[in-house]
Amino acid sequence: MTGPEILTITGAAAALAVTPGPETILTIRLSSLRRKAGLVYALGTATGTVIWMVLALTGVSALLTVYPAAVQVLKIGGGLYLCLLGILAGRQALRLRRELKATEAIGGPATSSSPAPSTGSDSADGPVSEIAQVMESTSWGHLRSFVSYRRGIISSLSNPKVGLFFLAILPTLVPASPTGTDYTVLVALILGVLLSYQLILACLASLAASAMAHRSADFFIEAASTVILLIIGIAVIAIPI
Repeated sequence: MTGPEILTITGAAAALAVTPGPETILTIRLSSLRRKAGLVYALGTATGTVIWMVLALTGVSALLTVYPAAVQVLKIGGGLYLCLLGILAGRQALRLRRELKATEAIGGPATSSSPAPSTGSDSADGPVSEIAQVMESTSWGHLRSFVSYRRGIISSLSNPKVGLFFLAILPTLVPASPTGTDYTVLVALILGVLLSYQLILACLASLAASAMAHRSADFFIEAASTVILLIIGIAVIAIPI
């Protein structure tokens, strides 16, 4: 694999990475709520990317050109999944709103940080601590590592943009008479660029959210995610490829 070919592959991967899409929105959303969730989600999307590349390089994804209906199924399925994530984010926003009102009713602070460990003694902040623990246990279940990782895989595999990239562009990036080393470099370059971008994005989103450090910010993140995911989901379904 020559230098110009490596630059071409890197440029194509960078263009795919920075193009706004559901992975970008979900990385920002999850990282803003909890950094680990965003980082694990990025690893899930990386796994989905590897699956797409294996399918493309082995010729399995070429079946999509033989069966155009399969592309439509992928497109509609991906759009519906994004709409589902938008609905779940909306439910989370409503739950956060109720918790904020409950906290304000007892005059406690509405911070977004995790509750401090119990010292075993009662204090004036007892009711606030109790509410915070309930918020932690009921509100953030969707940020568990397994859920975030699974969501990353599904969102990557159901994203028509990613699928069409590997179907239409990846085969053109393979050098003539490729060796096993060429395939390894190709996969490593694309995966490295995509994963690096998402990890950096996750860390920046987490730092920005930490700077705000207020529970109401979590509500606005979820509310904005609801609108954006629903718009993208509907657009994926409605806009022809």
